Amino acid sequence: MDSGVIDKSDKYNIKAVERSFEILDLFSQLDEPITIQTICAQLGINSNMAFRMLSTMVQSGYLQKDEKSGSYSISLKFLTLSRKALMSMEIRRVVMPFLEMLRAKYPRANLNLAVLYQGEVVVIDRIDSTSLPRTYFAPGKTLPFHATGLGKALTCELPEAELDAMIEKKGLKPFTPSTITDPIALKQELAKVRGQHFSRDRAEFIPNDNCNAFPLRDVSGKIIAAISLSAFESYMTVAEIEDTIPVLAETARNISFYMGYNA
Repeated sequence: MDSGVIDKSDKYNIKAVERSFEILDLFSQLDEPITIQTICAQLGINSNMAFRMLSTMVQSGYLQKDEKSGSYSISLKFLTLSRKALMSMEIRRVVMPFLEMLRAKYPRANLNLAVLYQGEVVVIDRIDSTSLPRTYFAPGKTLPFHATGLGKALTCELPEAELDAMIEKKGLKPFTPSTITDPIALKQELAKVRGQHFSRDRAEFIPNDNCNAFPLRDVSGKIIAAISLSAFESYMTVAEIEDTIPVLAETARNISFYMGYNA
C-alpha cells in the first residue's frame, strides 16, 4: 500500500481500546484467571502496558484482582451486560413461550436454547427441570459442538471447510466413553442429523444424561438456533426421551414458522 494512503479501516482505530477488547477476548477463551505474564505472551505487549491496562479495567469494575496471586478475573459487572444482550435477542422472545409449554408436558426434563456464535455453541436461555440433580447449563455457558445434541444440531449444515477448522481448533475431546472423537465418525453423525432433522446425545457429554435437539430456521432456511430437551436416566429413561421426539419436532417447526420459515 502507498505510504501516503490512509487505510480507512485504521482511521478511527484507538489502539488502547483495541487492546482492552483483546484482553476481554482472552478471558472468554481461557478457563482460568489471567496474569500480567499471560497478557504479555498472548498480546505481545510489555509488562508495564499490561499492568496499566489491567489496572484501568479493575478500576472500572470489569475485572477483579486477587492480591495474593496477582491474577485477574472477570467481575460480576459483566452479568448486567450479558443479561442485556440476551434480553435483546429476538429468537429468545419467540422461543421461550414454546419451551414453557414443553416444561408443562415434561417437568422432569431440562429445556435449552442455544446459538452458534463465532464458532462457539452458546446457551442463551434455559428452563430447569423440577428434578435433582440438574445439568446447570446457565445462559452464557459454552458447550462442545461434537458431544452435545445442541452442538450437532447447530453445526450439521456447516460447510466442510468450516467444520474442519472447528475440529482443528477445538479438537474432539472425550468427555465420556460415548463421546465421538473421530472426525470421520463425527461427519457421519452430522450427515445423519441432516437427514433426520434432529440430533441425539446419548451420554456423550455427561454420564447418564440424554438429549434430543432440533435446529430452528429463519426465513431463508438457515439454521439460526437450536432447542433441546435433556434429562438424567434416573428421571427419564432413554425410551421416554425417544418418545419426546415427535413433540419436539412439531415445536421446532412452529418456532421456525414464527421466524419466517415455511417449507
